[in-house]
Amino acid sequence: MGPIGMSSGMDINSMVSKIVNAERVPKQQRIDFERTKIDSSISAYGRLRESLDTMKNLMANFRQEKAFAVRSVDTSEEGIVTATASTEAIAGKYAVDVLQLAQSHKVASDVVPEDTRFGPGKLQISLGEDSFDLSLGKHSKLIDVVRAINGSRDNPGIRASIIKDMNGPRLIVAANQSGAEKSILINVEAEPGDDLYRFEYKTIEQRVKQLESAQSEALALLGLPPQDSSEPTQDALNSDDPSLQAQQTEDARVAEGGQIEDGEGVKEDGGAPNPTAKEANSGRPEDTIPGWTETASGTLMDSYQAPEPEQDEKALEKSKEVPGWSNTASGTLTDSYVTPKEAQAKLEQELEAEKAAIAKAVAEADMTEAEAKKIERDKLTPEERERIEKVETAQAELAEAQRSLQVYKGMAEVQGAQDSIVVLDGVAELASSNNVIEDAIEGVDLTLKGTTQPGERPAEIGVEYDRQSVRADIEQFVAAYNQFYQVSADLAKVDPATGQVGPLSGDSVVRSADSRLKSVFSSAVEGAPDDLKTLTEFGITTTRQGNLEINYQMLDKQLNNNFTKLEDFFGGNNGFAKKVEDAIHSMTGVTGSIRTREKSLTERNYSLNDDQTTLNRRMEGLEKRTHDKFAAMQDATGKMQSQLAGMMNALS
Repeated sequence: MGPIGMSSGMDINSMVSKIVNAERVPKQQRIDFERTKIDSSISAYGRLRESLDTMKNLMANFRQEKAFAVRSVDTSEEGIVTATASTEAIAGKYAVDVLQLAQSHKVASDVVPEDTRFGPGKLQISLGEDSFDLSLGKHSKLIDVVRAINGSRDNPGIRASIIKDMNGPRLIVAANQSGAEKSILINVEAEPGDDLYRFEYKTIEQRVKQLESAQSEALALLGLPPQDSSEPTQDALNSDDPSLQAQQTEDARVAEGGQIEDGEGVKEDGGAPNPTAKEANSGRPEDTIPGWTETASGTLMDSYQAPEPEQDEKALEKSKEVPGWSNTASGTLTDSYVTPKEAQAKLEQELEAEKAAIAKAVAEADMTEAEAKKIERDKLTPEERERIEKVETAQAELAEAQRSLQVYKGMAEVQGAQDSIVVLDGVAELASSNNVIEDAIEGVDLTLKGTTQPGERPAEIGVEYDRQSVRADIEQFVAAYNQFYQVSADLAKVDPATGQVGPLSGDSVVRSADSRLKSVFSSAVEGAPDDLKTLTEFGITTTRQGNLEINYQMLDKQLNNNFTKLEDFFGGNNGFAKKVEDAIHSMTGVTGSIRTREKSLTERNYSLNDDQTTLNRRMEGLEKRTHDKFAAMQDATGKMQSQLAGMMNALS
């Protein structure tokens, strides 16, 4: 201590802090207490509002028109068929026979040796009406084919894979979509004999149709009538495929009776013989004498001389293929008619003539075949060049169709593309491209999982009113009210023994909420059936403790006997559900009593924040002023001590 008792090293910060805290603490405690109380009240109102809104949402479901139209579905054979029903479904029982399930198309190649190389060439793959093309380079491997198929951006839903059996790898091509219309077709364009043809896939019917189409185009190019599709093509009859021969023989039956002639001109079914061309010119009176009858005068035959045939042997032979031929027709009919074989021969003759001209040009002018062909074609008119190009195209298509029919080494079907088929109640047949049949019965969707075995009883689908679902909804409503009642009791409780009180103790909002709901529960619903006027008639009553309980015997009786009348009690703008909604909305709505209290408390919280800011600003000012005073005092004390020290030194 110095001479006047002042310390030269005062702890200014500690002294300032104690002075400021003495000023701050009472005011801070008041703000903190009020904020805690407000937060507790806001949380309590939130819990109360949440429990009421749960009830309100349940009542909104009851008020919907289809709340009591829910259907339940049972099936006797879930391993065969399951079902779902909408509110439009008609209650009843239905028998379902599943004849077949929908499946996707799948084809497989023969075993492909590991060292096989393909290409160059192109694959055209179709899935139903959609198709895409793939180009493969020279020396492509099997894995390259798979990657090209799966990696194509234009792929409409084809999946390729490789499986390895005991003999080697095979290519599997499958459709991702099921249904009869999603069948696979694969065309190959490659050099003759290329192993890429292993991946061609066409059914025998498609190959025959392709050949007939190529022939028709060739005939049209020559301006000739199309070949009668009922006649078997020589290529088909020469094929080693027995099914193709049988199919073509069957297609050859004449349209007017479904029969063909044998070598002697007799119908296969044993009927009357058909006259051959030779017999047609045999000179029988009924065939040659105009106006001949059984009762005609003998002089008619004596005076009639049969005309000489106008057709030679070649024309008579050819006449079998001439539409509209008769034994008295002019020979020009057969002379002008060209058969498909003659048409094809004529096409080949035209191309051979062009090739001969090109060969001659190459030999004489010492040029390449392409150059000679170009020079030869440059001499032609645009129409002639176009015709030659069409002829070449037609010949190429015809040759490809013949190759595909006679020398097929492509893929085989592993799984056929088919629709699902069911028979409903033994009379109605339904089909779908997948194993879900929508609206098989009005409002009912069937999911097929298996087929009905022959001799077994069909699966039975039962559609009923969903009473259990409505029962569960009523139970949820009662549970929601009981939860609200428990929450409100906890928030407003007062424990005399411990002195603890709830955050909403003595709050009129809690008492008002419960009072409004109890009033709705006890009031009658106008327009409801006489035996469904109040909630009590459902077996729902208030206990002595204040919550609700259910008499399930009464509830089940109403659900079984008056299920179709429940909507008259719960639904509509004047029904029970709407009344409960309105009562809750008056409390939890934007202008409701609970929302109003929450808004007031929130605004009070904002006011406390302002009070806290003001207090902090005042304490900062007090701390600064106090610190400055103590610093000035310490400075003055230091100066005094220096002066005293000087005086003491002077006196000594």
